[in-house]
Amino acid sequence: SWRIDTPFALIISCIIIIGLAASYELLRAQSRRYEERLIEGARKRHGGESSTRAGVSSNGIAEHEDEILLLPSGMSGLRLSSQQQLTRALFYMAQVFVGFFLMLIFMTFNGYLMASTVIGSGLGFFYFGDDLLSSSSTRELRCH
Repeated sequence: SWRIDTPFALIISCIIIIGLAASYELLRAQSRRYEERLIEGARKRHGGESSTRAGVSSNGIAEHEDEILLLPSGMSGLRLSSQQQLTRALFYMAQVFVGFFLMLIFMTFNGYLMASTVIGSGLGFFYFGDDLLSSSSTRELRCH
């Protein structure tokens, strides 16, 4: 039911699409920040202790929900509570929805709408992307 019948409707649609594409980048950034807060909170609670930590079984699985898992490679994982996992899932669901919606807009093959999608993504990355150069800041392009 989204019809663009006038030049004014096209301009409004382009502005909305730019905002939607930028919001996708905002969602990605907020999701990364939430996960970083979870990791930082775990580090503060456990003081960065090593694999000799009590409460972790010999197979590397934490005995309590909020404890750090110790993986064989020496990397730490975090066992999340149900609420934390639900929050992560909601972030993911929103990213999938917005990503597929933008893909459908792009598939209209309307040059103005396609350009608005790209411009919004660029603006979103500029404002909400990581300002530190790292391997995680140059993520691959994908629909979700």
